[in-house]
Amino acid sequence: MHPTERIVRQFHESWDLRDPERGAAVIADDCDFEDVAREEKLTGKAAYIEDYHRWREAFPDGACKVENVIVSLDGEWATVEFRNSGTHTGILRSSLGDFQPTGKRAEVRYCSVMRVRDGLVVEGRDYYDSATIARHLGLVT
Repeated sequence: MHPTERIVRQFHESWDLRDPERGAAVIADDCDFEDVAREEKLTGKAAYIEDYHRWREAFPDGACKVENVIVSLDGEWATVEFRNSGTHTGILRSSLGDFQPTGKRAEVRYCSVMRVRDGLVVEGRDYYDSATIARHLGLVT
């Protein structure tokens, strides 16, 4: 396995393992990460851990399964396809407002594009369809 793949897998698999410190261990202090759907920027380890707890509050049974990793020829970039799923039993806090628990299950496919330098994630973007989440939770029809 390419070292870049190992790093981005550790980042994502830490969600499934319920170990945010494991994920934070491969994030640069000044990492710029963007959630494109929410139009939110997250900078560094603390923001990653805060985002982890925000999602874990909303989806305590949440799972994150990596399905595919593609590493660029220069080894600096990786594209990660993964699937998040969980039951919405806690408040979902977002830039769009707070959503009370629906008790419904959501499953959404994501794609992350991540840059790795010197063994740390220094930049990344998550792409996903937020309308799918809203539909699965019954927030829109």
